[in-house]
Amino acid sequence: MTHPLIHTIRRIGLKTLRLLSVLLFLGAGLAQAQTTPCGTTTWDLTAGQTTNVGTVTVSNDLDNLYVTYTLTYPGASFGTLHLWVGNDLLTLPKAGNGAPIPGQFPYQQDATGATAYTFTVPFTDLLIQDANGACGVPLYVVTHAEVDMDGIPGGEHETAFGGPTAGSGPRWWFYGVYTVCCDFGPPPVETCATAYGKGGYVFTTDRKSNPENLPSLRLTRNRWGWASNLPAPDAYTFDLWAGAGLNNTANGVKVGIVTVLWDGAEATVTYTITASGYHLKETHVYAGDDAPATIAPGQYGHTGYLFGYESTATYTVPLVDANGGGVWIVAHAVVCR
Repeated sequence: MTHPLIHTIRRIGLKTLRLLSVLLFLGAGLAQAQTTPCGTTTWDLTAGQTTNVGTVTVSNDLDNLYVTYTLTYPGASFGTLHLWVGNDLLTLPKAGNGAPIPGQFPYQQDATGATAYTFTVPFTDLLIQDANGACGVPLYVVTHAEVDMDGIPGGEHETAFGGPTAGSGPRWWFYGVYTVCCDFGPPPVETCATAYGKGGYVFTTDRKSNPENLPSLRLTRNRWGWASNLPAPDAYTFDLWAGAGLNNTANGVKVGIVTVLWDGAEATVTYTITASGYHLKETHVYAGDDAPATIAPGQYGHTGYLFGYESTATYTVPLVDANGGGVWIVAHAVVCR
């Protein structure tokens, strides 16, 4: 059975399709990760042509349109809800006399007994990539509801439509026009910090930056960070600390763990973020038979850049103990929230 939306698309004229293709093109270049709804618009939900029984509220975020039906009439409840959204009322499913046919609307929900319900309509269903590609575009919204006025299914029953504008034809119906919003405000500010897996060695020579009196690799006077010596093939786990200046964990935040599985030939290093709100931005792994000779993470030899909001990253590197003194690992990361 062909989805009603397909029938709608087939009936869109060439001019409209050209407009939508332009919107798709614009959207491809402007999409950003915004999720806060904007453009909230509320209309009356009218039953029996004259009785205000509630509201219809429309808003959108970057990817979706949200249409919420709400009943305020005392004792009333919903039956089946029907929703149609488009950029041309000529494509609205109608009978020969021009009256809309809610049963052919693409979005339907059995809301029997409920007093509120929200439809989520992806912009891609409307041939719009996202809200940034359709700023200011008007959309016709036809919201139909079956309303049991006494709250009893099969009792006093009325049909209802949302919107301020009367539709054409011999039968009454209403609709609203919603303007797509893309005023999401400034993007969230991301703060980042350097992080290290907490091993048993520090880089610093300054006692103020070595509060635990750990052995030092003597690579810097006071920059913080830790290295780990693995004496034999095994599984190891280290806490991942961010912002722990002076090698003092009281100054930082434990954001996750680093696990190292060393089999004598290779080491698999896995970062796992466990702190809420944090994600990995960069990782740098030093893995060698000799202790590290630099504190510059970019020179460790194994660098990863993560472009999403990943909470885990895994790398496998060759690692052999050729001198009998164990092997060395430094697990550095940039974490953001």
